[in-house]
Amino acid sequence: DPAIQDELLSAIDRHAEYIRDNLTAERNHRTLELYALIVVALALPTLDHDGALLRLGMREMHANLLTDIRPDGVQREHSTDYHLIVLRSFLGARANLQLFGHSLPEDYDAQLSRACDFAMHCHRPDGVIPATSDGDNGDYADVLALGARVLGRSDLRYVARRGDGGTPPTRRLMGFPDGGYWTQRSGWGTAEAFADERFLIFDCGPVGDGGHGHYDALSFEAMANGHLLVVDPEDGEQVLLVAEVAEGPVAEVVQQAGRAQGLLDQRQGRR
Repeated sequence: DPAIQDELLSAIDRHAEYIRDNLTAERNHRTLELYALIVVALALPTLDHDGALLRLGMREMHANLLTDIRPDGVQREHSTDYHLIVLRSFLGARANLQLFGHSLPEDYDAQLSRACDFAMHCHRPDGVIPATSDGDNGDYADVLALGARVLGRSDLRYVARRGDGGTPPTRRLMGFPDGGYWTQRSGWGTAEAFADERFLIFDCGPVGDGGHGHYDALSFEAMANGHLLVVDPEDGEQVLLVAEVAEGPVAEVVQQAGRAQGLLDQRQGRR
């Protein structure tokens, strides 16, 4: 129905105009909004007659990637879940722009690859990410597969398919000092089943920007033989409770972590 089509196009045009004029200043919302503008400009060129919307989206998405991804590849909010959410948009923008014959600066791919490194290494052997800081557990194999296709990386394909195709990553131990994550694993499924490998991730860094960085320093997850041994509770209150009841060396370490995050003083101030 032409009338419905016109009404729909008009609504999309108004939404795109509003997003363009009211872009969030930073972080994950800005990434998602910029990706939406790029999709509208590519899919509906009649709504972007002079190409200004596409140029804006490309320029600001590039700047957003360089600003929001730390030098080690971790997104500035230091949440595994939000890292993968924004990575999907960064990769989607790159894939769609390439499909329509547009290119981004070379440093876009270099930064994107670093972000994919963290995404790959933070996936557990069961194919799920740990819910460190704010966020949920989830299987982001589709994001790894997209990264493999966009960047031509067979190691991302291998992890996305949990060992069924591609090339195993070369490193088992990885540190991401800017985001504060360290990962270890026994292997990548070459000597034993992929899902049975042993895996450990530590959250040892500063609280991330915005509301998605939780006060959970020194939290960790451990997995072996297909079973979770320790799960991140995703709640800074757990750190406070342990700090108050623990004794000896354990208490000292946990209390130091709590003070470093401003948690103990915050909790005592509420009393």
